[in-house]
Amino acid sequence: MRRVHLTEPLTEDARPKSFSEIVGQADGIRALCAALCGKNPQHVIIYGPPGVGKTAAARLAMEAAKQSVGTPFMPDAPFIEADATIMRFDERSIADPLIGSVHDPIYQGAGCLGVKGIPEPREGAVSKAHGGVLFLDEIGELHPVQMNKLLKVLEDRRVMLESSYYRASDKKIPLYIHDIFQNGIPADFRLIGATTRRPDEIAPAIRSRCAEVFFNPLTLCDIKKIVEGAAKKTDKIFDSGVCDYISLYAANGRDAVKLIQTLANIADMDGQTSVTLKNARWAVKAGHFTRRSDAYRDESVINITVAKPE
Repeated sequence: MRRVHLTEPLTEDARPKSFSEIVGQADGIRALCAALCGKNPQHVIIYGPPGVGKTAAARLAMEAAKQSVGTPFMPDAPFIEADATIMRFDERSIADPLIGSVHDPIYQGAGCLGVKGIPEPREGAVSKAHGGVLFLDEIGELHPVQMNKLLKVLEDRRVMLESSYYRASDKKIPLYIHDIFQNGIPADFRLIGATTRRPDEIAPAIRSRCAEVFFNPLTLCDIKKIVEGAAKKTDKIFDSGVCDYISLYAANGRDAVKLIQTLANIADMDGQTSVTLKNARWAVKAGHFTRRSDAYRDESVINITVAKPE
């Protein structure tokens, strides 16, 4: 299986690798770096629509923070990414990928320690991020129970675990497990939460602990830059007007790159080296893309006549 590799999607190849490649977010990037770089980095929440560069900016800001003057981040500080929408947990504390859990001997699959009646602690994302950054995507979707646990971790900078099977006097338990139950697992990190929700939809308790950064919706001009950049990363020649036309229907950066990839694939299917405006119109129609609301008032950045898909 490890010998099998598919080609890298254009969405990955076109992902920004420097701040200059993130379009339309100069103020947001500056605010993010101001919060994360320097001697005392802060927790951050980034607000903004999908596909505007929040995740890419967070990754790049972490690298910039490592190189900032007086930073507490070590050169090998981790950047751990987690998605709040899939951070499922068990109320019995069998599993919690965000905070950490204890696998008690009573549960199936407890392992070699469980056979001996020893509870086995398991670290979560907050401890894996110790000394670095935990990037929590869609933080507004986090379950209230986990949100409260996360707030406790942010306050204590450690995770305390419990088990009815733990006995401090039990000499069969390894010393590192004694240490975990008595002193907790270190979890000193900076949180970067990203969300498509409005600020008033985020729990006030987490907002009060974070610097708030805002990323703007992409303008028609911004989308055009992304479309042209993605087109250059393909091996196709795009006919005049194709990139302009696609810009009218891409709601965000992901849409822009996906449409360019589709058009490049169509050219491959047809044995062509160029991408035509006819195919661009077909792709928009087949994908049921709707024209951007700003396509009418900002036609000055588009070099073709605004027209409905054929």
